[in-house]
Amino acid sequence: MRKKGFTLIELMVVIAIIAILAAIALTSYRAYQRKAQAKELVTFARACIQEAVAKCLEDSSFTSWTDLESCNISGCSTKYISSINVSATGSCSSLKVSATGTVGGQTYNATCTYNSATDDVTCTSPTT
Repeated sequence: MRKKGFTLIELMVVIAIIAILAAIALTSYRAYQRKAQAKELVTFARACIQEAVAKCLEDSSFTSWTDLESCNISGCSTKYISSINVSATGSCSSLKVSATGTVGGQTYNATCTYNSATDDVTCTSPTT
């Protein structure tokens, strides 16, 4: 007569495999979560570049980007991002804005560029 069922060793092996898979998934999920939270940096970079483009439409020789309100963010924080810094470089025809901040101990950077020839703003995803 054979008994049907699992031995204790078989159950422990299955639980160990599930625990390893959960640990791998949790690590990946936390990295994904930090990157999603860092997407807010694109909002800061885009706001700065939009204000700069508006100022350039008024005065094509304008280059004092730190005078702009949305570009003059230093050390601010949000719910997820700490130490936000926004910096703009270039001229009205070719402008580049970088937003840097710390999320979960990692520093992320997002950039937006403006090309006056195509009148187009392009932003990148945050990278470490």
